Parts: sequence; C-alpha cells; structure tokens
Amino acid sequence: MVATKNFNYDPKFYDIQVNWENRLAKERPFFEPLFKRYKPRSLLDIGCGTAHHAEMFSNYVDEVTAIDPDSMMIDHARENVIKAANISLLVGGFEGLENLFDKKFDMIVSLGNTLTILGTKKKVKAALKSVKKVLAPGGVALFQFLNYEPKVLAENRYYRPKVFSHDDKKYIFMKHFEYGKKKTTVDFIISVLDPEGKLEEFYVNTSKLCTLRKNIFLKMAKNCNYKDITLLGPGGIDVFDKDKDISLYALMSKSPV
Repeated sequence: MVATKNFNYDPKFYDIQVNWENRLAKERPFFEPLFKRYKPRSLLDIGCGTAHHAEMFSNYVDEVTAIDPDSMMIDHARENVIKAANISLLVGGFEGLENLFDKKFDMIVSLGNTLTILGTKKKVKAALKSVKKVLAPGGVALFQFLNYEPKVLAENRYYRPKVFSHDDKKYIFMKHFEYGKKKTTVDFIISVLDPEGKLEEFYVNTSKLCTLRKNIFLKMAKNCNYKDITLLGPGGIDVFDKDKDISLYALMSKSPV
C-alpha cells in the first residue's frame, strides 16, 4: 500500500514503533525545568499525534489542548491514550489557529517534524505567524524538527530498522531521507510478517518535508518578531550544533506587551 497524502501514517503503526514509557522518561528532564521556569497554566500541543506528550504535559499545567489534522490520530488518542480530565482533543492544525480558538495559550509546543511536514517555507512562515497570534503575551513556543544541514542528513540517510512483535505478528519499520534544497524526501517503509514469517502487508509512505535549515528558521522567527530565540540539541540540554546534531529544539517567546 502506498500512501497518497503527506505523512499518511496509521496511528496503530505510530504507537507500535515507539516505546513511549522510555521516551517520555528520557524527555521529562528537559520539559520539567521549562514548566518550572515559565509556569504556564494553559498549553497547546500542535500535531499531537496519538497524544502521549499531551498526557504527560497534563501533570504540569491546568489545561492542555491537543490538536492534530488527522482525525484518526485524535480518535486513537481519545480511545487508547488520554486519561487525564484536563485534556481537550480537537482536529486541527496550524492553518487558521486564530479562528479555531478564542483564547490564548501560555505555552505552545509542536514536536516531531510537525512544522516541516507542512512542506514549504511559505507554509512554515505562515504557521509561525499563526502560532504567535494565539500565544499569550510573555508566552513561550517550542518547536522540534530535524537538522536539515546536508552533511548531517547525508550521514543519517538510513535509520536502523526497528523490529517489533505485536498480536503474534512482526513489524519492521525503516526510514530513509533524501536531501533536497527546497524539499527533503522521507520514506517510511513498514513490513508486516505473519506468525510464520511470511510477508502479510507492505506499506510505503513518502512525504515531502520543508528543508528548514538553521539560518532560514532563525530568519523566519525573527521576522515574525519572536524574542529570546534559543536553539538546543536533541536532548534539550546543550546548545544546538548544526554540524553534528540530528535534530533540535527551538525555544522562543512572545513580547509581554
């Protein structure tokens, strides 16, 4: 089966390939100091996927709103993941955020490659503007995305295959990147083997990601009048190194007035 839309990813596969307990345990030491420092009461998670991060965030703020443009992701999150009573799930994305909400948020996060999945620099810039419109004065925004420097992408073109067993079947996940000056291609390849080891299903999802290099992103963020822009490496502790790090966090704020 070949996907026909950008990042058409079955939430079942999305959750099988991630050990969420381990991942959140590794990421919590980065997020906890942010919540202590900024003390947000409300948080918006854009591109929440199956909403495991939203569930974690609910322990630190009064109100979490988690949105994703894929209704299947939202349905899966509602039925299988969300337990906290202070989380609202909605279908939606970057486009028209100011029309989706009549309130502003103290913190807005967009993790994974949600920002670059938009595909073009024009759409990324529009997304940054939309986020700023629903960010409260003095609020903070956090974006996470790949490092699109050609050298780093070339060194990490192929991710090591991940193999998981689930419901007596074996799932093999592979990922491949191909750098492009404007758009970077990523192939998600999933093989499903039956209990006897025979190929049962085969999925290929090819998506076009905006090649959002460091200097381009910084220029966009500054043009949108974000303040205190800080780029951090994958662990969120060290300063981002564009010649080495595979991904980054971009932390920035909106002027208090």
